[in-house]
Amino acid sequence: MKRLSIVLLLISISFMIMKANNLSERKAKCIVLKRWEYPQRTPISIPIEAIQDENSIEVRFLENVNNQVTFQVKDQQGNIIFQDVLLAPNEQETYKINLGDYQIGHYELLCIEEDMTFIGEFDIEHSIL
Repeated sequence: MKRLSIVLLLISISFMIMKANNLSERKAKCIVLKRWEYPQRTPISIPIEAIQDENSIEVRFLENVNNQVTFQVKDQQGNIIFQDVLLAPNEQETYKINLGDYQIGHYELLCIEEDMTFIGEFDIEHSIL
C-alpha cells in the first residue's frame, strides 16, 4: 500500500511538471501602447492592456470606459484590415482579435476612444494558417 501511494505521488508530480512546462512554452507578447501625438514628458494612464499570443490579441480594459472604443489593425502600408466598435466596455471585459487570416508582417493596433488614440505595434513572424 505504501509503494502504491508513492507511485501515485510520483505520477501526479510528473503530470504537474508537464503542465508547468506546457504553460511556460506559451509564447505571448505584451503590445506596448503609446498615445498618438502626445508629449512624452507628461505621464498618462493607458486604460487597456494588449497581449499577443500565437493566433490572437487579447485586449483587457484596466478601467471602465464611458464612450465607444474603436479597434483597428493596420498593415505596413497603412491599410485598415480590421475594425470593430465596442460600446462602453467595462473593466471586466476582455476583447479578442483573431489573427488567423493575417500574413507574416508588421502591423499596428489602434485603440480609438473619443479624442484619444493609442497605438501599439506587433509582428507576425510565422504563418498562423
